Order: sequence, then C-alpha cells, then structure tokens
Amino acid sequence: MGLNQSTEYGQPSSPEELSHVLAERFETKCFSPLELTHFKDNFFTRATGQGDLKYWNEKILSDFLAIPDCSEAECPLDAGPVIFRMVSYLGAFPFQNTLAPSVLTFEAMVKVVVLLTERYGRVLRRARKDRIRLLFGSLADVGRKDVDQPANYKCDKENDEDHSAVKSHAPGFSVDEPTNDNYEDDEDDDLALAALESLDAIEVFKHDSRIDKAVYESRISIATFRRLLMLLLVTSPLKPLESVRAYTSDLREERMQAVRKQADNILAAFPREESGGISYKAFAKTIDTSLPYLFDPLTPLFEHLLFSKNLNLSQKRDRSDSTTETIDETSETPPPSPESIMLPGSFRSTILNPSIVSHLSFFLPSTNGSQNFLRDNLRLHPIFSTAAHGSSLTSFSHNVLTWQSGTLLLLEGAVIGSHNEKMVTLGAYLPQPWRSGSSSQSSRPSVSPALPCLFQLSPNHLLLPGNPSTSIQQPDTPAAYFSTHSGISLGCRIPPASRSQRLPPSPLGAGSLTIDTSLETAEFHVAPFGHNGVFLPSGTSSTSEPATKTHIDIYTLELWGFVPNPDVSSSEKSAIELQKAKWDFESREAERRRNLNIKAGAGDSAMEGARWLLETAGIIGDNHRGGGSL
Repeated sequence: MGLNQSTEYGQPSSPEELSHVLAERFETKCFSPLELTHFKDNFFTRATGQGDLKYWNEKILSDFLAIPDCSEAECPLDAGPVIFRMVSYLGAFPFQNTLAPSVLTFEAMVKVVVLLTERYGRVLRRARKDRIRLLFGSLADVGRKDVDQPANYKCDKENDEDHSAVKSHAPGFSVDEPTNDNYEDDEDDDLALAALESLDAIEVFKHDSRIDKAVYESRISIATFRRLLMLLLVTSPLKPLESVRAYTSDLREERMQAVRKQADNILAAFPREESGGISYKAFAKTIDTSLPYLFDPLTPLFEHLLFSKNLNLSQKRDRSDSTTETIDETSETPPPSPESIMLPGSFRSTILNPSIVSHLSFFLPSTNGSQNFLRDNLRLHPIFSTAAHGSSLTSFSHNVLTWQSGTLLLLEGAVIGSHNEKMVTLGAYLPQPWRSGSSSQSSRPSVSPALPCLFQLSPNHLLLPGNPSTSIQQPDTPAAYFSTHSGISLGCRIPPASRSQRLPPSPLGAGSLTIDTSLETAEFHVAPFGHNGVFLPSGTSSTSEPATKTHIDIYTLELWGFVPNPDVSSSEKSAIELQKAKWDFESREAERRRNLNIKAGAGDSAMEGARWLLETAGIIGDNHRGGGSL
C-alpha cells in the first residue's frame, strides 16, 4: 500500500492527513473550549494567505509576540528569525523530515503551542526528554559535514513566505535529511509513537522516523543559540498574560551588555565539538543537569495565543480592562514597568541585576521544588551585605541567623593570582533557614523539599546540585555553617569540638566554599568526583578533569532571604515579621543586661545568681560552640 493511500478502514495514511488528524487530537486533548475560542480569534484575525489557506508569516509572529523586528537598523535582540525557524520546525511534528519547515497554518500553530506551553503530557510519552529533543531539532542549523555553514533559514525582508505558503509542503531542513540508517543509539521513536499509536499509523511514521537519527549528528551553532538565550534572559520574568513589551521595549545598551554577558556565561557551560557547534548529547545533558528551567520563558510567551483581547468578557465594555491592556502588544501606550523581585530593605544589591536574576531562574527551584523560583512568584528580601553592614561576623549573625526562611548567598570577587583581575561570581541556594548551634541539626525533616546547591555564574555557568542522600543532614555535614573561629563554610565537614585545638572545617564531596572570619577571602573547591558530600559533581563534568581550588579576593558578599508568594494567604507570620520579632527580643534582652546591677563586691552568691539568670536566658554560657549551621 502506498504512502499516500488510505487504509481499507478509512484511516489517514499520508503525512499530511495524519498531521491534520493529530492537530485535531491536540485541540481536543490539550485546550479547553474557551482557550480554543481565544486561540482561533487571535490566529484568524491576524492571518494572511491566498484563498482558503490562512497562515502566519515571520512578521505576524514577531509582532504578536512583541519580539523586536529584525529589519530595524539597530536590533539588539534579533531573535525573531530564530523563533520563526523553531516554530516552523515544531509545526511539522511529528513529520519534520517530510513536512518541515511547516507553513504556519492554524493546525501547525496548535501543535506549536502544545509543545511550547508544556501541555504535551498527553501526547509525548516521555514528556520532558522528548521536548528537549524537539527543541534541539528546531535549533540545529549546522549541518553534519559543513559545520561552519550558516543556518538554513533567513530573516524575511520581503514576501518569500507568501511564495512558500502555496506549496503543499516545503522541503525539509538540510539537517533533517535522512542519513546513516544503521545509526544505533539508546533512544527510540517514542517521540511520536505516543501521538500516533491511537491512529493506527505506526507504519506510516516509520517512513519518517530517521529524523531522530539525523538529529543526533547535527549541531546548534553558537550564534543561533546566543540569540535565543538573549531573548530568554530578557523575558524570563514574564508571567501569563503579562505584556511582553514591558521587557522588550526598553533594551538600552547598558541592559544589553548585561544580557550578552550572561548569555556568554551560559554558553560556556555547553561542551562544544572540535568542528564547532553544540551536539545533541551535550545539549541534552547540560539542560537536564545544569539548566533545567532554561526554556520556561517560552511557556508564558506562547500562552498569549490563548487569550484574545477581542473576547475579554470579564469586564464591562465601558470600563478599562487592565488585563486587556497588559497583553495588547500593538498599543502605543508604554506598558507598566515589571515588578522587581527584590524587595526594599537595608541595602541595594551590587551583584544582582535583572539579567542575573534571569540566569538564576534557569536552574534555581521554588521552595516546593516543582518549578523555577520566578514562576512561584518568590521575592528576595535583603538580609546582609558587606557593602552595607561591614565585614563583621557579629553583624552577619545578627542579620542571618534571625532569618526564618531559605536564603540565597552571592559572592563576587577577583581570582587571586589571575591576570587582569579575573572576576568570578559564586553563590549558594540554601532552602532551609540557618540555625543557631550544632545541637539543632538533628534528623528533623527538611523545611523545604528543594535541595541546596552550589553554583558559579561567571565566567561560566556551573551547577553543583544537592545530594538527596544528605537531605536529612548529619550534625557534622551541614550545607552551611558559621563560626566566629573559622568563618563561613558551605559543603564542609565540621570537626568535633575540642578544648585543646580548633580544627577548621574541611572540604567534602564534589564542591565546597569557605569564607574566612574577616569575610575578605574565600576558597572555592570543585571536583569531578565525590558523592559523599552535600554537593554532587556537575552533570557536565568529566571524571578525567582535575579537581580545582580557586582563591578569591571578595569584593562583595550578599545574602537574600526568600519570601513566599504574597498572594497565597497563610496563617503563619512571614519571615520578615519573625526576624523583626527576634530583633525586638534581642534589643529588650540587651537593655535588660545593661540594667542588671552586678557589683564586684556583692559577694559570690549574688554573682552566681546573676550568672545563673543569664545562662537560663541563654545569653551567656559555653554549651554552644559559637557557630551556626543550616
């Protein structure tokens, strides 16, 4: 039976017919009737075409998503062609080899929105892994043999897309041409089988299944990936139905310099082939282990298709609808400035900026561990900064040990002994509050299901994830430890207390960070091995790499506290209120101590009584080691 013939049971058998049926299944399984109504209004009111064929071209797509037009003289965020190429590839799912690049008809856009808004659980058997393969294929614009050739797409300045739209289907990308039929890999064709098995169309799919084998031998060019990364960095704080223009309309040079810097830091985390570009295995492994939330900004971006301002019936027609205004990307009215994740407090950060916050959102989870912290609407409250509070462990203790929630530690400095003062930015995600004294580190359950992690943001991205086996910590291996005698230690083993000698904490496992008592220097230890510590090796490291120890001259040390979503009502007091209550208590106790009249000649009984009173209050005594651990 030929490929373009139907089965005797009337089932569709050509790729075009199957693609049509599959899009219908996507519509019914992945969208509500209301979402589908909004989707159709957005699409057909903007579509162009010839006769009955209605489709979107690159300009329509970029205008709707508020991506700056690449035809402008100065275009700092030239991501429109990359997004258009990705969408044209995904619209052909699961027949990319035969139908890609797809004309962006409504059916194609249905599949695009399903795949990019994480609604794919019912159509992809191994949802997350399959999505990574699809995203790689949509970006892989460097051929297997001619790795230095430019991408096989261009930014349309004219009406080339109108010409391609009238074809039954466009020829596939060169990267998708079948090759090496005997290619063996542990992957299989689950990517599309889950979507097609209910259609009795497996045999038809097998004619097109060699695309996956070709993908493994293709590459993503660095230039293409950088352009996408810059868009993701700019739009990462985007929330559903929020105006994209609020993030893409003001891209001044200072802002774009910070964006480019973070994009290059992230690119440095991806191993590159000798011939150039990023291979599938390097791409998938790095995303999975080091940047799990990298593509999250695409979800709210493409969810804009599911809300039409023309059909907003939630407000009276004679009232101004703020929700409509936030997603009207064609309005000339400047959109409201995005709300900052950083709450006002005792200092302003010299490390954090919007680009670094976006970088953090690509790998830091929320307190419940199910999504990135920006999507959970967390806020950062300033707790401690050497620039504002000085390099004093007493001040550190007063500000940090009183904070009753998770913290984000950030350190910026210069590598000692490097040429031209090579700068480095490190940090740690600590989801549990710091505790006073080692006795509190029992086998109590974790306050947060999220695991701690140690990371480097520049000059290259590096993530040392938390070890699940040490989530219930032992007293001698806290994720973070503070002592007036040794300073701050992350991921170290704490030696037992001794009256004869005071040993410093020792590095343990795959990563650790120690900061001296003056808060002026630090040591960052990284090893490609070691599964017995708090932090595990980086997913991109090789066991053949040597362990490294970096000495850092600290310029700034900052700690920020996590404040949960303020929109979620809670009967518990917030961490800010609890910290203020502890400070008030400390102030009252200090005043009480000043008012105690302990005279030298009052006799031993008076002295002992006063000492007993202070020890009972926990103000003095040697039953603690003068440290704090998390």
